[in-house]
Amino acid sequence: MRRFTAIFLIMCALLTLAACGAPAAELPEPVAASAAPAPTPTPAPEPTPEPEPQTVTLTLAGDLVMHTPLNSEALQPDGSYDYAPIFEDVAHYVSEADYALCCLEAAMTGEPPWTGYPMFHVPDDLAYSLRDVGFDLINMASNHAVDGFKPGIDHTLDVLDAAGLDHVGTYRTEAEREENNGIVVKEINGVSIAFLNFTYGTNGIPIDGFEYAVNVYNHDYMTTLVDVNYDMLDADMAAARALGTDIIAVSVHWGAEYMTSANVYQSELADYFFEQGADLVIGGHPHVPQPMELREIDNGDGTTRTGFLCYCLGNLLSCQTRPNTNLSAMVQLELTKDPLSGETEITGCEYIPMLMVNLPNYGISSSPEGWQRRLWDIRAAIADYESGDNRGVITPYFYNCLVQALADCESIFGTLEMPEESEN
Repeated sequence: MRRFTAIFLIMCALLTLAACGAPAAELPEPVAASAAPAPTPTPAPEPTPEPEPQTVTLTLAGDLVMHTPLNSEALQPDGSYDYAPIFEDVAHYVSEADYALCCLEAAMTGEPPWTGYPMFHVPDDLAYSLRDVGFDLINMASNHAVDGFKPGIDHTLDVLDAAGLDHVGTYRTEAEREENNGIVVKEINGVSIAFLNFTYGTNGIPIDGFEYAVNVYNHDYMTTLVDVNYDMLDADMAAARALGTDIIAVSVHWGAEYMTSANVYQSELADYFFEQGADLVIGGHPHVPQPMELREIDNGDGTTRTGFLCYCLGNLLSCQTRPNTNLSAMVQLELTKDPLSGETEITGCEYIPMLMVNLPNYGISSSPEGWQRRLWDIRAAIADYESGDNRGVITPYFYNCLVQALADCESIFGTLEMPEESEN
């Protein structure tokens, strides 16, 4: 019986296996076909930015005729001298420019006495005051360039160097004069400018043995002052052109004192400088304003350029009392260099009429702050008074004098108008 049961169980198991079959092997899950990678988009090329024009602003100022009352005005309690407050009303026209120049008619001799006309000797502090006001370049070739003789030239240039001021027109050594023919080259905001400076004479002080030290353009600088040394000027202007700068600026001491119009001598020399490549001709010496203009200049190749000329900017600082000797102007020039053609042109030009104020001339002993002499922006002073601000010193009489001073400046300097067509 037990044997039958065992056989029965074995047969049942075999039947079960036959009915169920062998377990099927597991199939792998289907794998999705991988998608082709998307192509990387090619970025659109960025447009090349248009190059921007390069612009420079210049401030041109007149002559510093350093009479002794200016030293008295600048004297500080500790014995030093600070001339910057004299410029307070107009200093922003200097400091806000990219580059500013003026002419010094004096020698820094390093030790007193400080003297006025006919031999101006001034403290070294003047250089640092001019730097603090914002001036960059000092024209040194004037009829007072040798007021301190050769040692005065050397010391003055040493002080200007120490103050960080550029200078042109006088030189310590022959090597200094020979380098670039004594030309100062500055690159400002990408615009290069060559600065030259000349004087008609030296007030009868000979420069025998150190002729290189002062750019005197007359052979007869000791006598008649009419025989122009064109050989020297030709060489210097050729050197300026060879430097390849964008602009050539010539400052020149010339003309007849106290005359508010230019003479033929000045006119012919101005024409010469423009023909020789000058773009700016900046005059000084007559002590009074003389006309200025924007001129269309023929380049000789069928093109033209616009040049600036002022026969005389007048005294920037002085204590002179002759008519118009207290009148001056600062000129603000804008120069723009075309980034494609590389040509540079005058794109803006205006002048600011100024008055060298001496309060006793208007019946006022001094200001409430104690000052007596200041260089004023005439238009700004008139506007202040008319708005109710008399600056503590402007009386009705003084106001009328300001109005007359403005009319005189505008009458003498004239109106600046850009030529209708200026093609470089």
